[in-house]
Amino acid sequence: MQYHNNNNEREFAGFTSGKVKPQGIDEKSMDFIQIGEYRLYHQTNELIKDERSITLDPRLLSLLTFLVDNPNRIIGRDELQDAIWQGSIVTDNAINKLVANLRKAFCDDPKSPQYIQTVPKQGYRFIAPISIGVDDNTPSARQPTAQKRLPGWYLRLGVILFVGLLGSFIWQHVNTPKAQYGESRALSRVSGGKLFPVVLAEQAHVAFLNVTATQGRRLWVADYASVGSALPKPIEAPDYHLQQLLGSQGEYLVFKGYYKEQCGWFKARLDIAGQQLSPPSEALYNCDLIYHDSIYVADSDIIYALAHERRFEHKNELYALSFTSQIKKLPTNLEPSWRLAYLDAHPDTAQLLLTAHTNDGNSRVLSYESESAQQVLQLSRTGLMHGAIWDHDHQGVVFSSSSPRTQMYHQTFTESEPTLLSSLSDKICCNIARHGNGVDYIFTTYDKNIELQWLETGFVLDNSNGLDRSPRLAHTDPGVYFISDRSGSSQVYYQRPQDQARPLSALPEHVRLRDMTLSPDDELLLINHDNHAMWLISTNEAQQDNTLYFDGYIYQQSWLSNSLFALSVKQNEQKRVQIYNRQMQLVAQLPQGWMIALTDSTTPQYVYLTDKEHMLYRFPFASILNGIERSAGEKIGQLEAFSSLELENGKVYLMTKEWHELVRYSLSDEGLQPLSRQDIGAYMGFDVRDGQVIYGRKAAFRSDVYSTVAR
Repeated sequence: MQYHNNNNEREFAGFTSGKVKPQGIDEKSMDFIQIGEYRLYHQTNELIKDERSITLDPRLLSLLTFLVDNPNRIIGRDELQDAIWQGSIVTDNAINKLVANLRKAFCDDPKSPQYIQTVPKQGYRFIAPISIGVDDNTPSARQPTAQKRLPGWYLRLGVILFVGLLGSFIWQHVNTPKAQYGESRALSRVSGGKLFPVVLAEQAHVAFLNVTATQGRRLWVADYASVGSALPKPIEAPDYHLQQLLGSQGEYLVFKGYYKEQCGWFKARLDIAGQQLSPPSEALYNCDLIYHDSIYVADSDIIYALAHERRFEHKNELYALSFTSQIKKLPTNLEPSWRLAYLDAHPDTAQLLLTAHTNDGNSRVLSYESESAQQVLQLSRTGLMHGAIWDHDHQGVVFSSSSPRTQMYHQTFTESEPTLLSSLSDKICCNIARHGNGVDYIFTTYDKNIELQWLETGFVLDNSNGLDRSPRLAHTDPGVYFISDRSGSSQVYYQRPQDQARPLSALPEHVRLRDMTLSPDDELLLINHDNHAMWLISTNEAQQDNTLYFDGYIYQQSWLSNSLFALSVKQNEQKRVQIYNRQMQLVAQLPQGWMIALTDSTTPQYVYLTDKEHMLYRFPFASILNGIERSAGEKIGQLEAFSSLELENGKVYLMTKEWHELVRYSLSDEGLQPLSRQDIGAYMGFDVRDGQVIYGRKAAFRSDVYSTVAR
């Protein structure tokens, strides 16, 4: 962030530009400059107070000299950059560190400064009293000095200087004041979902993708240096469909997507003033893999990516890509239970940062040398770390937590506990970037206001928090189970009529609950955890004693009876239905081609199956255990594409995949008979009991790009 001085006239008339001395003082007689309680000796570059002596390095001396020449005047960062770095472009972090080091030399407290005062949003003011000093050179004064300058005196002086320098070094590296975080400010202020912020450091902007229902993914840029007056700008990107922003190189943006219907990786000039993305200057047309996370390293012009072949769901490998060569797989060494989730690169180190997760919700952070393939475990943490990146000094990580999802942390590799950087009401996930000022961080948020609703009037629902989804109506008593994030993490709640919702015995805070279904006797909940694990817990006491883990992807679950349930799993590019008992033992696997299995409690002698074309069939229940044959089934009718499907009392209820309409059919000897179609905007699950439908719907959605504001 750039600051500007107010161009005030200098208040100290004795100093002008350059090292001009106060009038009446002979330049030859000036031995030191008295700065507050310190003496500055230019001949030796020493800053001395009593017996404490510090030798200033050339850049610190240049900064102090410039401040002494410009006392009591607000000096902006741009002016400091021109004076100290002589026009070279440096980050605000470099200026901050230099000023902080000079403060340490003076033992100056920034909260109650005696030497260097910070003027918020403007710069710095040097406020210490300054005068010219001359050592006493009379014979009487010189004699004691000469007597002291014996070999022992020089030895003591050397010890004092060494201790002073060592103390200064320790002070700088151990007692460095940390920036204070807490406040955050929005950069986007446009409707839509925000994704993949990329800091354009040389242009003081951040680019991001904004997703809306009407325009899809569109490129925007925001001025992160402005205090809030500048609005973000949309960027015209003709012939492009952008999927992910990876990084920048000067005025060029690097991203993945489509150009003229060709899938690949692109580098294109971004004209912010003209609000235009040019045709690609370089391109790599290769999208054979499924990519989960990617990062661009400008110095080496290499893209690193976590990806997998289509038949290996979520078994990510590390790849290196460039615009001049093909994709290369890099070796990694992880136990089978761990999967790579995020990666990052830092401009000041050749090491990559890899974040790995387990299915039961633990995280590891590893540094990785791309040349030697050496990986080092840096950090282990209970709970899923989202969007982890290097901090500015590449000595730790910045990440958003899994519980609560509204907080972002910084943790060094040497500290046991993280430091809170930001806490919001919206969820922080999962795109974080380092700010161009070398201190702050830019991140994206989203928040869905989700509530449970009845299709027709039912008992009053406890919807006070608007974070409820995946309702399941109890079968034996009036009541509803549902998943909610109202406590800051995903938990299961139960509500009876006229009562407030109460949580079941707490699940681990770091879990990510996707969906669930309730056994017909209301004793067990089958819970989908992050689409890779299935928990079977009691409704009376939540226990994770029975767990199934999958290398593939769980996309549907349903109870067939009190003792059997069906899981629809995608694995190795094949979708299959698997049948398990309450001990979570696999008892049957249906032939490939069947997608979903479910039952109707009013006709327990049958099981209903759908295939890839959404055709609904009915089979004798025993056939699913004895080896099902398609010829033994009864074709009932064609369903439209759906996201959820339920059967009850001879009726089919489905939620259309595209338009979130609830469609009802009756089952008869003539097949499917349409009954009704109703737009309810429900995509967060629904359930039905005795014809009464309850569903989770999106009431509101918001998303923003934020920046921390370090003090």
